[in-house]
Order: sequence, then structure tokens, then C-alpha cells
Amino acid sequence: MKGYSIGRGIIFCLMSFILFMIQSTTPVSSISWFQPDPREKDWVDQTLSRMTLAEKVGQMFIVGFQNGNQPALEANDQIKRLIREEHAGGVILFDRNLEGPRQVTGLTRDLQQLALSSSPGIPLFISVDQEGGKVVRLREGVTVFPGNMALGATNDPSLSQVAGHITGKELRALGINMNMAPSLDVNNNAKNPIIGVRSFGQNPQKTAEMAIAHLQGYQKGEVLTVVKHFPGHGDTTLDSHIDVPTVPHEMTRLEQVELVPFKKAIAMGVDAVMSAHITFPAIDDRKGLPGTLSPKVLTGLLRERLGYDGVIMTDDMEMGAIVENFGSDEATLQAVKAGADIILVAHDWTRQKKSIEALKQAVQKGEISEKRIDQSVRRILKLKAERLGEQAIIRQPIPDLKRGVQEAGSPQNRKQAQKVADHAVTLVRDNAQRLPLNPEVSRRVLTISPVNATVMGDALKKRGFQPITRSIETKPEASVIASLTQEAADADAVVIGTSQAQLHEEQAHLINSLEATGTPVIVLGLDTPYDLTAIPGAKTYLALYSSNTVALEAGVKAITGRIPIRGKLPVEIPGMYPLGHGMDVPVQNP
Repeated sequence: MKGYSIGRGIIFCLMSFILFMIQSTTPVSSISWFQPDPREKDWVDQTLSRMTLAEKVGQMFIVGFQNGNQPALEANDQIKRLIREEHAGGVILFDRNLEGPRQVTGLTRDLQQLALSSSPGIPLFISVDQEGGKVVRLREGVTVFPGNMALGATNDPSLSQVAGHITGKELRALGINMNMAPSLDVNNNAKNPIIGVRSFGQNPQKTAEMAIAHLQGYQKGEVLTVVKHFPGHGDTTLDSHIDVPTVPHEMTRLEQVELVPFKKAIAMGVDAVMSAHITFPAIDDRKGLPGTLSPKVLTGLLRERLGYDGVIMTDDMEMGAIVENFGSDEATLQAVKAGADIILVAHDWTRQKKSIEALKQAVQKGEISEKRIDQSVRRILKLKAERLGEQAIIRQPIPDLKRGVQEAGSPQNRKQAQKVADHAVTLVRDNAQRLPLNPEVSRRVLTISPVNATVMGDALKKRGFQPITRSIETKPEASVIASLTQEAADADAVVIGTSQAQLHEEQAHLINSLEATGTPVIVLGLDTPYDLTAIPGAKTYLALYSSNTVALEAGVKAITGRIPIRGKLPVEIPGMYPLGHGMDVPVQNP
């Protein structure tokens, strides 16, 4: 184990104190934080050589912080201890930590200043899951794009790149320098409970094409990316947040489907790869051993066979697949032995502390060599120092508060998100030719949705309709179905949103009851288009792939004839419609 001499320790403490004082009075852009100079080519080697074992191990962890069931909008004791005492190399932020641009920028500044004034004085990865669509952590005051499946429905890589560029640019302005995105999973299983609209689609080549464009956008936006969930989570029927799923296919099939987008991403030089808590018997036949803990998956396949030498990160080690079968601390050791460089422990202080301590003790006991730790830390330092050029994390660690507030969620950026949503809308079926809706004919519109019903109603009202807006649960009770059916009989039309109707048969019961009234019913799919398999009686169905504001605005514009409808299904609807299906409809009410 390498340590400081007493003299060097005193010098380090004095330098840290001076830098801490400087940061409160000097403009961020003019500060030189590091010894040695981060512009030096051998910064990684020099930095690694001066680090203690505890500091090295700390760099291998990205951690989150919480405040029970309450928001944690400021740096609390948990994250302060993790940075100061455990030397954590990164932080992941969740909804509980995020409120709006000013608060987020202030938080990321505080976190970076905390890291820079603590040993080893290396800036943090500050990360978030901001995939777009269904999975976003930051919603207020930023531009939120529809998710990957909506991008896949546009069939336009340039739009995928724009989405990545704007999302990345806004995140970096707020001080978030790493996005845990995009998902490269090929979603070819209609019963997948966790990926779905997070995937670009079912076709491996098209998924790879859209993903590469998205990654290029993030590079332009100066944010690091973490592609996931290697080797592929798209063909599972179990959620790894709950237990360990299995992808049972032979290696030939994995090469032709699941691995295709990852190979392309590796070839372009992706920043980091996140492992999946899934078993792959064709790669490692040890029963119940997820890829995150498998040397055959992380080292044999990813490093040796695919030639990847960048950072490998685990998915959260507090997910059910891990804690219910291994325990976070034991799993941490297995993951490092398997080839992981960064361990993600996103929530609980006790698990975080135990995992970090377990790794230190394993090195001290000789169970894991310090040379192995150095390999991971070198990759981590290179990612912080050498990616993104002049905007590398070690050169631009602290965001400018004014810039963060000004750049996030600009009208120009929102227009681009709306453009993506407009292009994604897919008319799957209009058997009774109910489109377009006209306010002069169908003024009273019963508007129903389990998500953002008010947004949908407001969009109709802007276009001259008189909406009667009703929010429902994903599993509406029989009394609610009866009440809505009675209201539908008195309305001129019904617009209803569905979300995962194949999992909630009550939504199908409601739509069948509404159709039986004879009032025209228009169904907007707010999640995967697989919903249609549960509601075959729906005569008019459009896939929006998202329930956020721009998606609902696009849906209303489409059904009222204000925009052309041109989206194509990026997945097949089993037994009903093939991949690529979509009805083209020109503008009808300009």
C-alpha cells in the first residue's frame, strides 16, 4: 500500500486549504485546482502514484444520498462522509436530489467543491439517469425529450443526435457530467417489464444506428455516457430490480441480436459500459450468476472478445437481483474480480460503507491485488482527464450558476423536443376513419388518462374543443368504468391514454365499455405499442411511446390533423402488425 510522507501530507493539507479559500473568491473558469497540472500528459500516472489505497478504492464507487422519505436537495452528512472519509469518486442523483436548474447547479457546485477540498482532490463524476421519456430524474426547468422508442419511431438518426446533444448540453450546464444512458437493449420481447420504451427498438442494426447518433450527440453536449445493460436486457420477462432474469439464447443468437449495438458503441469509443444483473447461460453456465459478477461476461466477453478497455460499471448493487441473492458487499468483491471498475451503490449508507470497506479489506488481505485496483483507477482517471478534450472533467469541474440557469429548458431546445415527438407519432389503426377530430363536429371530448390527463385536456382546449378531463388509475375500478361509460354516452368523442394495458386488464375493460356506447373512441398509447394486444377492439389507435408534455401535445396535434403522421413501429405488435408498420397521413387542418 502506498501512502504520504508526513511532509507531503502537511503540504497537501495546506494546498487544500488555500484552494478552498480561493474557490470562494475567484471566478470558476480561472481556478487551477490540481497538483500536478491537469493539462500535463502524465497527469493520470502522477495522480495515481500519490494516492493511498483508501483513495483508490473510493474512486471505484459512485454513490447516492438520501434523507429517508424526504427530499435531499443539499449535501447531507451521508454524502459528505462518503466524499471526505471514503473518497467516493462519483455521485448519482435521483428525483429526491433534484428540484430545478438553480438548485441543481448549486448542489453540483457544492459537491465538486467538497471533493476538491478533500483528499485526493479529484473532481467527481456527477451522474443521473436522464434517458428521456419514461426514465428521467430531472423534469423541472429542463428540456425533456421522448424516450428511445419514440426516437426509433422517427427512423431519423439526426433527431436522435439532436436529442442527445441538447440533453447533454443542458446536463453539463447544470454540473452533471455523466448520463447513465442510453439503453442499448434490443427490445424483442413484448412481455419485458422493465426495458420497453427505453429501447430504440427491435431491429439490432437500426438500434445500433440510432444509438451511435445519440452518443455522438452527447459527445457534442460534453457529457460522458454509460451504455447499458450489457450484454442485453431486451429479451427478459423479469425485472432485475426484483430478481435475477435469464437470457437463455445460444451465443450465435446473442452475436446476431443483443451484442450488435454494444459492438458498434465499443468501435466508436464509448465512455463506459454498464453491466446487467442477468444470467447468460451461453456465456457463463453457473446457475444464478448474473453478468455483473461473471468474469466470463465482463472479462472474457467484453474485454477480451470484444476488445473493450474502457470503464466497466455495475448496475446498482442494491437492486433485488443482487441484495436478495448475494449482498452488496460480497457482490462488490465478485464484481471487481469479474472485471468491473466502478461499483454503483445508489442509496443506503450502511451498504455503501460495508461495500467500500469490504473492498479495502480484500486488498489488505491479498484476496485482490493492489495492481488490480490500479488498473481500474487508471481507467477512471483517464476518463476524467482525457475524454471531452478541453471540457474534460478535471479541467471544467464546477458549473457556472448563471449559465446553468440560462441554458436549461430554453424555448429553442423545447422546439427540438417537440419536433421529435411530432415525428414519432404512429397511426397504427383507424378502422372507422375517426380522424381527424374537428371541434365543429366533436366539441365535447371526454379526455381520460392514467398519466397527465390535464396536459392532454389543455392541448385539446387550445384547439377549440371542450374537454371533460378525467384522471384514472392504471387499474380503474368497476365503479369508475361505469361512471366514465355514462359520461362517454353524452360526449361527442372520447380520447383515452393507455399505459401498459397488457399488464392491467382493467384498461381493456374500460375501452371496450367506451366503444360499446357508439361514441367515437381514439386511443393514444403512452407506453409501448404492445398495449394494442390487450385492446384488440380499439378501432383507432396511435402510438406516442411517451406520456410527457411534448408527446401528448404531438398526439393531440396528430388526431386533430395539425401535423402529418409519419412514425413507424420500431417493434412488431405480435400477431397484429409488423415492424415498420405505420399509416401515413398528411396535414388535414393546417
